[in-house]
Amino acid sequence: MDVYIGRLPVFDASGNIFAYTLPYRSEENASFEYVAPDSEETNKLFEYDVRRLVGKSRAFIYFSDEMLRARLPLIFSHDILIVCVHAKQLEDAGIMNICRDLKERGYMLALVDFEYSKAYDEIFGLVDIVEIDFKKASKSIEETAYVCRYANKLMLAVSIETREEYEDAKRLGCTFMRGFYFAKPDIDVEKGFEPLPVSIANAMQILSRKDAEIEEVVKALSVDSAVCQRLLRLINSVYFGFTQKIASINQAIVVLGLDYLREWIYLMAVQKLLNNDSPEATKTSLHMAKLCRKIALMIPEGAKNPESFYLMGLLSMVVFGGESVLTKALDEFPITFDIKKGLMRKGGLYSDVFEMAFGFLRADWEKFEEIASIYNIGIGEMTSDFVECAEEVEQAQMN
Repeated sequence: MDVYIGRLPVFDASGNIFAYTLPYRSEENASFEYVAPDSEETNKLFEYDVRRLVGKSRAFIYFSDEMLRARLPLIFSHDILIVCVHAKQLEDAGIMNICRDLKERGYMLALVDFEYSKAYDEIFGLVDIVEIDFKKASKSIEETAYVCRYANKLMLAVSIETREEYEDAKRLGCTFMRGFYFAKPDIDVEKGFEPLPVSIANAMQILSRKDAEIEEVVKALSVDSAVCQRLLRLINSVYFGFTQKIASINQAIVVLGLDYLREWIYLMAVQKLLNNDSPEATKTSLHMAKLCRKIALMIPEGAKNPESFYLMGLLSMVVFGGESVLTKALDEFPITFDIKKGLMRKGGLYSDVFEMAFGFLRADWEKFEEIASIYNIGIGEMTSDFVECAEEVEQAQMN
């Protein structure tokens, strides 16, 4: 039996990565209930090294009663794992004692899907972090946050989708946050985009041709020292495997080749256009690119040109700004109609590949299954590819 594994970033109030939540689900378990510890699927879940998914960050992982009774959290080091439990689980005296033992061993405990009431005083006192879901009623959010502040509990705000919710979470004193808001570009749609520097626009036009020459690209970029420095910083911080720092555009082209240089030029252009050059945004773009290529290789038609799907994933950041931002942004890029159609999710193979990758990245597995079944793509292979892509991204030097 195969298991889905996801990876959702958890940020601190300054927008830096603190940890990743690792949701999971079995192929047959559409209700998202947790699996029994002795089952084949649990073994499948824990055969993945968590460090491959979270790098140097920590991991929020949810544990069922059966998993806690089997002491499965002890598989992980206490400096990596944050044990997530539901309040109702801790109504069981046996589970409560197990969590006390974990706490004594140095593990942090997070209470999820929680609304405060006096009946939960003992449970509330045991945990370190309280999850506050911003999909709940505002009165419940305010009351729970008030009690957390009074008791000096750390708060994790989840389902943060808008700027207003982000500001509310900060106002309430939430230390950590999770939600789609952090993937969105910081731009003023009414004001519009500032035009891309001429050097970047010219380089993209040159690189879009099959007969592009290295000398042309160097000439286009060399007139703008700021762009050269930004590109070199991007390459040196994101691309890994070099024994020495890349010091010039000429060296970058020689080492990377035109195909790789095209990717970094496009990625830099997206960051410039959307005013978003955070390390996590770059990670998300790279993860999407790798997933799109992996999925394309599973489909005969897509396998003919997997790199175009990679480029589509690399440009995925433009999707997060909404349809108006997407339409305007795509006009800046000399890309094929198929890639544009995929990014706009207007149907067809490119759109399907994008939807599958995006669904898996957000742990929206129903969306993934809906399309994957058409192409006979299995869970096991996709989960392995997802973990492999995450590991490659985490191994990159993002700082």
